[in-house]
Order: sequence, then structure tokens, then C-alpha cells
Amino acid sequence: MHPAPHRPQRFPSRWLLRAAGLAAVMLLAACGFALRGTTPLPFDTMYVGIPDNTRFGADIRRALRAASPNTTLVDEPGDAQAILQSVRNRRTLREVSLNAQGRVEEYELGIDFTFRLITNKGVALLPDTTLSVYREMPYDDQVVQAKQGQIESLYQSMQQSLVSRLIRRLTAPDVREAAEAAARGDADPDLPVYDPNAMPSDANPETWQTPASPGTGAW
Repeated sequence: MHPAPHRPQRFPSRWLLRAAGLAAVMLLAACGFALRGTTPLPFDTMYVGIPDNTRFGADIRRALRAASPNTTLVDEPGDAQAILQSVRNRRTLREVSLNAQGRVEEYELGIDFTFRLITNKGVALLPDTTLSVYREMPYDDQVVQAKQGQIESLYQSMQQSLVSRLIRRLTAPDVREAAEAAARGDADPDLPVYDPNAMPSDANPETWQTPASPGTGAW
């Protein structure tokens, strides 16, 4: 009888995947790679010029505290190193498509939020900047009331996305560089200077409207 041929041991595929993942992590570590965590704000104190009794204002404050726990949100702009001012907060609702009877089949929802970030002396760290979010939604004029609730829920979801984008913009490297330059007194002279005590012209989102009568598409 001939001895049975030697068969190489087969390792479970799960072990192979773990080994490959470990090797990749070690390779990245050798190259000096590190996972990027939360980048804090370059300010000890900050004033948010959006009412905290609105959901938008509350969401922004919550996100700022999570992203930069060492930054204190103060109640007066004069006590802050940086001031977030709301310039405009607009909601839009636009017809995208109609059916054969001329009734709206789909809407495009939008939020355009314009803001600026300044020092307590009015020096611009981030001049007027607009962030926009858009979503499309099917529409049935036979269930208008239900769709109104769906529209509002979708706007809230879009607003959360907008808050995330705002935090990423405020913690970007160029904002930190602008803050350091302002602290040294050599801010870019071409940047505008604003009134740090100015009240926001449009802190609350503008209201949206759905068609007044089924099938007309009228606002």
C-alpha cells in the first residue's frame, strides 16, 4: 500500500481575512498613517447666533459640543473668540415632474443655509458661505396631509446633513489658519469686517407650502 499523499492544511477563510486585515493595518502604521478623529475648533469660546429654542440651533450646539468639547458656547457675542452668524436659511420646494394629467408627481426639496464666522472684533474667519442640500420626493395629491408630514420629516433629515457639513467646514484647516492669523493681528486685509453684534436677518428657516388644490400645482 502506498502512503496517502500529503494534503496541505486548509485554514478557514475567516482566519485568512483576519490575517490580511492585520497585515494591512501594520503596513499603514509603518507608513505613518493614522485614522483621523474629531478635529476640535481652534477657539476656547464661541457664540452661536442661531436661537437655541429652534431645532436647528439646538442641533448645531449639540454637534459643536460633540466635535469640540473644550470649546465653551457663551451667551454673549462679546464674550466669544468666534461668532457664528446666520445670514439666510431658506427652504425650497420645486416641481420636478408632472404626470399626463398635469399633476405633480415629484418634488425637489432644498435647504440653502448661508452663514459667516467672525471674531468678536468682526474680522472674517470665514466670509459668507452657503451650504445647500437637495432631495427628491414622489408626490400624490390624493394624500396631501400625509405627504406634508413626510415633507417635514425629510426636511429634518436634510437639516441633520446640513449640520454635519457645517461642523466639517468650521473645523477645516483654513479656518484654524485664519483664526491663528487673526490672533496675531495679521488677518487678510482683503477679507470683509462685519458687525459682531448684528442680529441675524434670517435665523429661522422660511416656511414651505404644498399645492393649495389637488392637481393644480399652485402654491
